[in-house]
Amino acid sequence: MREGNDIFSVILLAGDRISDDLAKASPCNRKALLDLNGQPMLLYVLNTLMASAKVGSVFVVGNRVREISSYPSINTWLSSKNRQDRVRFIEGENSPATSVVAALKALCLQSPVLVTTADNPLLTIETLNQFCDMALNLDGADVAVGLAVEEDIRVAFPEARRTFVRLGGSGYSGCNLFTLMSNDASRAAEIWCDVEKRRKRPWQLISYFGVGTLFKALIGRLDLDGAFRAVSHFMHLNVKEIILRDPTAAMDVDRLEHVSIARDVLSERRSAPVLTRS
Repeated sequence: MREGNDIFSVILLAGDRISDDLAKASPCNRKALLDLNGQPMLLYVLNTLMASAKVGSVFVVGNRVREISSYPSINTWLSSKNRQDRVRFIEGENSPATSVVAALKALCLQSPVLVTTADNPLLTIETLNQFCDMALNLDGADVAVGLAVEEDIRVAFPEARRTFVRLGGSGYSGCNLFTLMSNDASRAAEIWCDVEKRRKRPWQLISYFGVGTLFKALIGRLDLDGAFRAVSHFMHLNVKEIILRDPTAAMDVDRLEHVSIARDVLSERRSAPVLTRS
């Protein structure tokens, strides 16, 4: 297995809630096992990660994770090509944030660490490699966050319903791609846990970000650079954005209506040449 400061360990979040409509529509009521053209959604993400020269060990983290790892097609995939040497399944916690914190502590992972999700089946090797390269080239960054641009997404998927954060007159959508670039960056996951607890108490969030920052956001005067400066100040970390011009990077499957989009895109790619690990 390749090791080094340019190789990312990966935390792949695969948890879900029983009440999730996608989980209900999936084998064993597990969202990660959602069938996309005859293959569990999770395997698309795992195959992309395994094909990238930027990726070392992969840790799949989820609640009741054995239900996922023991699923026949997942188990068969793991058993072939010595994949069990690189891919491990780890029991998660009650939320994505607490699962990341627990995994970082239990596994004693050193930076750089990539965090992504099982509902990201449209992530390509090219975009993954680009994101990792850009993260490695950020000067002094502790954390990097992948974003896609609203304009690109609306052109590629005009009928899709997505959530956009408007900053400086432009809209952005997350790509479920995060990197922890320094050993101090684990603090970002711990702060994320605290923000999760306070998200229904806006006055407590104000104490984090400040009245001025939130007011600018409300009136549309906060731009992308200002937003990341505020987050960096709040976390006492250097948090940087990475803009990806691949609209599929933001097309995670988190609603039933997204399933047909994912299946169509994957079908179109089926005849495309495969980029192998180099």
